[in-house]
Amino acid sequence: MTNERLWNRFATLTPYSWRLGLCAAVVMCSGAGCSSLMTRNANALLVPSSEYGATWESPVAQYARVRHLQSGNVASEAPPEQSPETVETVIARAIGVGEQTEEARNIFAAAERMYQDARGLREAAGHDEKELRRAGNLFVKASKRYLEAAGHWKDSALEEDALFMASEGYYAVEYYARVSELYRELLKKHEHTRHLVTIQRNRFAIAQMWLQADKQREQGFWSFNLTDESMPFNNRFDKAMAILRSIRDDDPTSDLADDATMLMAHSYLQINKPEKAHEALTDLVKLFPSSEHQFLAHTLLLQTKMILYRGPEYSGVYLDEGEKLIRAIRRQFPDQAPQESENWDKFAKEIRYLKAEREWWVAKFYERKAEIGAARVYYREIAQNYYDTPFADRAFARLNELKHRPAKPTQPIQWLVDLFPDDDPVKPLIATSPDSVIR
Repeated sequence: MTNERLWNRFATLTPYSWRLGLCAAVVMCSGAGCSSLMTRNANALLVPSSEYGATWESPVAQYARVRHLQSGNVASEAPPEQSPETVETVIARAIGVGEQTEEARNIFAAAERMYQDARGLREAAGHDEKELRRAGNLFVKASKRYLEAAGHWKDSALEEDALFMASEGYYAVEYYARVSELYRELLKKHEHTRHLVTIQRNRFAIAQMWLQADKQREQGFWSFNLTDESMPFNNRFDKAMAILRSIRDDDPTSDLADDATMLMAHSYLQINKPEKAHEALTDLVKLFPSSEHQFLAHTLLLQTKMILYRGPEYSGVYLDEGEKLIRAIRRQFPDQAPQESENWDKFAKEIRYLKAEREWWVAKFYERKAEIGAARVYYREIAQNYYDTPFADRAFARLNELKHRPAKPTQPIQWLVDLFPDDDPVKPLIATSPDSVIR
């Protein structure tokens, strides 16, 4: 009997609701795995079926059988493009276990031997230029090997030492531009490196060298260096300033922090940038109170304030700060201040003269506007507080000449002004009586 005839007979003898329920039961059992329709028990599911020759093998045995195989030996396995690092890989690299870290150690050891050979060759060379050139080439090769070792083990103590030793190799052959870049990279990755003292000392020496070279021959932004490895590509002065600023900011408690700040101020004064020098000197005075440069910094700061004063038409803040600074110098440096007392007296007299000149200029300004009352106030200020300046006698003379003049100028067309109503004060929104009490 064919399948079609069986189905027609089943449909004829069975009600529709029964047929629908039976189909639903078959679907549920086949999808969910109904135990009544399964021919294998639960224990049989734990092991492979032996119908096709499969045998049981524990996970340990499976690993022992396939652990020697490489991923490329499996035909059905496609090599991954970029597999992410696993936790085990990160931990292994952190504790120094694995092929990459072992390779990094080997490369670092080879670089160490090369660096020591270069040192020995240079010491034995004396003044032989050929041997010195060989030693220099060996230093460069050692630095490249150090950098290769650092690339094999990121964020490790070996990377820290490798970057430092690479910079030492370049420093030996006076490749100062590369040294500066490596120091910047090292401090960015290892902020609290144990080589910080040596790094800061070498950076300070490099900045001094660049500033001295720029003093002899200025290199601007558009002046390019293509041959000298000891100098930056361009803009030598600003890059030296960046190194000094980094020395101060990276390690403000070091012995070179105040020296770097002082060198910055001195260099800015030499190129006639008093605003930048004033900023550096102010930082030195406030941030490094125990520095040996304090007395010189106070002196230069006073001179810088005198330079920055633009005249009576501008603010007199620098003059007021200069007076306070002179008093601070005499109080804080009792040993050095008496030796320079003539200079302090000279500065004090000059400041008083400039302040009196500024008051005189303001008084004349109001007098030109016929604001005689305001002019008298400033003339009186000069006569009373700046009696030791030449402006005092002139202020007395002007007061006598202006004593009969009205305090405010007369209105030339008063009749026209009277046509317009006076400005009344704003009236309150709520009227209050004189007897009301504010509580």
